[in-house]
Amino acid sequence: MSRSSRLRLAVFDLDGTLLDSAASIVEGVRACWEACGFPDPDPLAVRRVIGLPWEESIQTLMPGSGPDEFARVRAYHDEVAQGRRPRPPRDQALFPGAADTLVALNEAGFLLSIITSRSHGRLVELLETQGIARHFVTLRTVDHGPGKPAPDLMYQTLAETGAEARDTVMIGDTTYDILMARSAGTGAVGVSWGVHEAEELRQAGASHVVDAFDDLHPLVERLTAG
Repeated sequence: MSRSSRLRLAVFDLDGTLLDSAASIVEGVRACWEACGFPDPDPLAVRRVIGLPWEESIQTLMPGSGPDEFARVRAYHDEVAQGRRPRPPRDQALFPGAADTLVALNEAGFLLSIITSRSHGRLVELLETQGIARHFVTLRTVDHGPGKPAPDLMYQTLAETGAEARDTVMIGDTTYDILMARSAGTGAVGVSWGVHEAEELRQAGASHVVDAFDDLHPLVERLTAG
């Protein structure tokens, strides 16, 4: 099959990859845990679990937690959504170069997708707020199945787009992104500006770790060149 007839797919993580949101997420978790009566979590530990499904992140931060704690967290977020509790401040913006890279990949013929541990509704809200929703042909969240590092959401993305694993690259800032990609047989590229260190990403299986969005487009082109 010629390059021109193949579907090439670039799959992005959201938080820590496209969106500079780690500080906002940490403060949101701390506000939630205070409201729920949980002990104040270590901010560095909260950063480490960004990207995991929320139940798993709670269990990692608070060993021994289970259905009762999950229910209290869910109730807190329901109250925030209903306006019964104040929403924690949100200071979130795209990383420099992110929007331009999405445009360049689209213009080069790539299909673009997102796989994230956000809820689907919140993901759509964030993409629309940042003005980048139009770039993505498919979105996969924890509402659609087991989250990272399980490969399920990547398999769903490949099936929906029709792209083959060999023509697909996952771009993310955590080992969970890289492990998901490797389990699904796709390429895996790490970014150094997120919550996990570059060496961790390499050890998880990233073929490359980039330091700027300017490096990403040409790298994804090379990795999918056949």
